[in-house]
Amino acid sequence: MRVAASADLIDDREYAAPPELVFEAWTKAEHFARWFAPDNVEVPLCEIDARPGGVIRFQHRWPEGQLVSIRGVFDEVVAPTRLSFTFTFVDSNDRPTVNAMMPEWPVGAHIVMTVELVATARGTRMTVAQRVADPALADSAPVVRHRKLAAIGWSQTAERLVAYLERRTPWDS
Repeated sequence: MRVAASADLIDDREYAAPPELVFEAWTKAEHFARWFAPDNVEVPLCEIDARPGGVIRFQHRWPEGQLVSIRGVFDEVVAPTRLSFTFTFVDSNDRPTVNAMMPEWPVGAHIVMTVELVATARGTRMTVAQRVADPALADSAPVVRHRKLAAIGWSQTAERLVAYLERRTPWDS
């Protein structure tokens, strides 16, 4: 297992669900869209092709109406233990664009998200790391600010995953 640098780590917790279900929550659009957003944020669009080179595309609609579109590519998919994807903020034509919620974010800068799942007696230990792909940007003010906001947003998102897994274990038919 790759150990994330402390600046990369955004979550490390245990879930009362087997790794297969947690992995499916990450890799199936019908599940991902139900939990992958901070509080009060909707996911009105979600497409996932969970295979190396496959595309992940989703949107976040904020309560004030802002729509943030995200497109990425899966770098690694190892069921049910690991996945990694690289993503950026895009417009409706999948072109890199300004993030409406963070206009100072460098257009076209990519973020790498890595998820590691390990079976435990209780269910699954999930470690999530996120970093900017370009090391030269890692200490820039917008990236440092994003890292702080991502930690807050991820905390809320992880709690949504907990609630979703509790309602969906095992998955409804």
